[in-house]
Amino acid sequence: MRSRFAQFAAVAALALSLSACGGTPAGPQGDTTEPAQENAAVDGDLAKFFAGTWRASVETSGNTVYGNVAGKEPMLELVLTEDGTATVTPLEGHEDLLSGEGTWEAADDTAVTVKLDSADITLSVIDDANMEGDAADFGIEGFDVLNFEYY
Repeated sequence: MRSRFAQFAAVAALALSLSACGGTPAGPQGDTTEPAQENAAVDGDLAKFFAGTWRASVETSGNTVYGNVAGKEPMLELVLTEDGTATVTPLEGHEDLLSGEGTWEAADDTAVTVKLDSADITLSVIDDANMEGDAADFGIEGFDVLNFEYY
């Protein structure tokens, strides 16, 4: 199974090779006007690459009678859609965290900016299934980093 980065790179390479040869991707012949995108800041390939549900968690650690333990605590879900909309929903037990709807944009595969009424939040892309952001941007105190995993 190829990674999402590999799929994105393959699509980009194909598009470049077609344009270099003077070709265009196959599509409907008639009306060549494209429908307006709700969020023009998200390129079609990037929209497909990032679209989906991202589960956010913080790294936890503690002590038990058996010694030190570590893990992660899921905090919220971020849903990015191909049309450029974004929804942040806290998970059960964390209803006091940031929630809302807005838009998102990505100029490349290194960062995603989520634009909500309350704030613009930038997430750094780690790899094809992981991003990270500032936990405080989502109302999480006591943690520096909020880890997002493609879910």
